[in-house]
Amino acid sequence: MAKGSDFERLVCKGLSLWWSDGKRDDIFWRTAGSGAMAKTRSKTNRKTFGQCGDVQATDPIGQPLIDVCSIELKRGYSKSNLSDLIEKPEGAAEQMYEKFINQAIEDHQNAGSLTWLLIVKRDRKEALVFMPRTFKRLLADQSAIFFMAPCFHLKCRFKDNTVHNIYGTTLKNFFSKINPLDVQKISDNIV
Repeated sequence: MAKGSDFERLVCKGLSLWWSDGKRDDIFWRTAGSGAMAKTRSKTNRKTFGQCGDVQATDPIGQPLIDVCSIELKRGYSKSNLSDLIEKPEGAAEQMYEKFINQAIEDHQNAGSLTWLLIVKRDRKEALVFMPRTFKRLLADQSAIFFMAPCFHLKCRFKDNTVHNIYGTTLKNFFSKINPLDVQKISDNIV
C-alpha cells in the first residue's frame, strides 16, 4: 500500500512540475480515498466534483487537465502486463489491465471529463501512460512531435466484447513531448 501511495505522490508532483514548467509541485494531489467517495456516490447517480480517479487539481490552474482527462494510477502488479490482453485464451477471466482500463473509463465517465489517462509503474520498470487513441490524435493535432518513440498502439477486445484502441508511451516521453498548453487548448474547446 505504501508503495502505491509513494508512487501517487511522485506522479502528482511530476504532473504539477510539468504543468507549471518546473515552477510548482503542488498543483495536483491525490483524491480522497483514491476516488472512493466519488465511486460510491456515482452508484446513486450523484456527482462529486474533482474526486473521480486518483488525481485532483488542488489549484484551479490545474483544472483544465482534469477537465480533459481523469487520471488513474497503478503501482506494482509486476506479474501482469499489456500483452496479457492479446495472449489470453478464449473465455479467460478479466485481465488486470482490462480492470485498470475499465476503471479509468468508469472514472472518466463519472467525472464527465473528455477522456482518461492510466499511468502504470511495474517494479523495476519505467512508468507508462496509456490513453485512448482518440486522445492521442487530439494531442498529435497540437504537437506532431508526440509520435516519437518509444510508443505503441494496441487494439484489443475485452471480456465484455468491447474493442479498445489504446496508445501508450513512457511517462517521461509524455512529459517531455506534450506541452501543457496543448492540453489547455483542448480544454478550451470542450463545450
